[in-house]
Amino acid sequence: MRKRIWATLLFAAACETTPSPTPALVEPPSCAGKSGCITTVIGYGVNELPTQEGSVGWKTAMSQPLDMTVGPDAKLYFLDWNNHMLRLWDPKSQQTKTLAGTGEIGDLGAGGPAVKARLNHPTDLAFTADGSILMAAWHNSKIKKLDLATGILTDVCGTGLRNFAGDGGPAAKAVLDLPVALAIDAKGAIYITDQANMRIRVVDTQDKISTWLGDRWVTDTGRKDGVPKTDDKGRYVDCNGTPTADAEKYQLVATVLADGTPGFKRFVDQAGVEVQLAIPLPDKCPGFGGDGGSVAAAAMAMQASQSAIPNGKMAIDRDHEVLYFADTMNHRIRKVDLKTGVVTTWAGNGKAAYGGDGGPALDASFNTPVDLDLMADGSLLVADTFNHCIRKIDAAGKITTFAGTCGSKGGFSGDGGAAHAAKLKRPFGVHVDKKSGRVYIADTQNNRIRVVEP
Repeated sequence: MRKRIWATLLFAAACETTPSPTPALVEPPSCAGKSGCITTVIGYGVNELPTQEGSVGWKTAMSQPLDMTVGPDAKLYFLDWNNHMLRLWDPKSQQTKTLAGTGEIGDLGAGGPAVKARLNHPTDLAFTADGSILMAAWHNSKIKKLDLATGILTDVCGTGLRNFAGDGGPAAKAVLDLPVALAIDAKGAIYITDQANMRIRVVDTQDKISTWLGDRWVTDTGRKDGVPKTDDKGRYVDCNGTPTADAEKYQLVATVLADGTPGFKRFVDQAGVEVQLAIPLPDKCPGFGGDGGSVAAAAMAMQASQSAIPNGKMAIDRDHEVLYFADTMNHRIRKVDLKTGVVTTWAGNGKAAYGGDGGPALDASFNTPVDLDLMADGSLLVADTFNHCIRKIDAAGKITTFAGTCGSKGGFSGDGGAAHAAKLKRPFGVHVDKKSGRVYIADTQNNRIRVVEP
């Protein structure tokens, strides 16, 4: 087998770059009939490219699984993220199958067989009313569609360029930047978390795309009068607090807003001579705001650089009245009333930490929450990724731990036992099977998909 020992820039800060010893191939214990029990159903901890089609789930290799969803056929569709594949697991036969992607990175094959296509780090899945699968092809900057009846893969949104453009026009001609998440409402409108643009955009039933939430990022580090921000040491800083120049030695003579040069600042020294301190700045700076008001005035915070990790997954409740989203870098869970368009915070105090279990979710601390899904009773499950756990917010707003050991360093343990006593490592995905009540967890850095029995 080919081992995935190379480290991508994307997970450089989030994943280990040194390969772990190959785990022993041991069948996980069964959780049949044990409520709240967790076990592994796909993967055995090795970070590799699968080489055998039809292998039993727990015997197959994966590389950082990221997302999964149960289809109308009761089979589990999952994204083998760092192998650039969409795969399937049949819980009856226990076998796996590749549906899209060759394992090679790229963007080839649109309009042809999905199994011959090349993908680039797909991050999310959603089933359409006709039974097709929409896929957020993250580093392709596209939304792709797989017709399960024909096996044909097509591009339905995005040109493949990484920028922002196209609002008011057809989805296929829009420009996205790291489209990371998908949700579909009762009318068939498609919501897309356009991560690096820090927006949620929507494609209506007429195939027109527009910005729905998050049209409030800033393009300069200072005020609109051109005065830049400084830190406590008197240094000019960008929106992330990174120093760009010493305010005592240099005078800012042109900002992004002043001269229209995107992403640069110009300075002069004490003698009035322009110096080469044109330091690139982030194109988009995160923010937080808009609670209690319209989605059009809301701001969210997502990672936008090349080293970004997937942020900002969404979920719509079963009555199609509320859309929840992970405001990942604000360390909050927020929701939008789909009838009124009002946005509020549902959980999180904004601190990147762990705390608050047993109390109100609004007072709790998260650390880079990424994914979420709803249970049958209306409780919201949250992949609190950097806290290495899955947390549960009930309908009354009380938060508890559902799976994993929150606030730990992460690890792997607990198969066959209680989910809340198990160890996870950077879980990036959580999904509830609405029919069976089983909860699937993408235990990403353990290269496994695990399940918790209802």
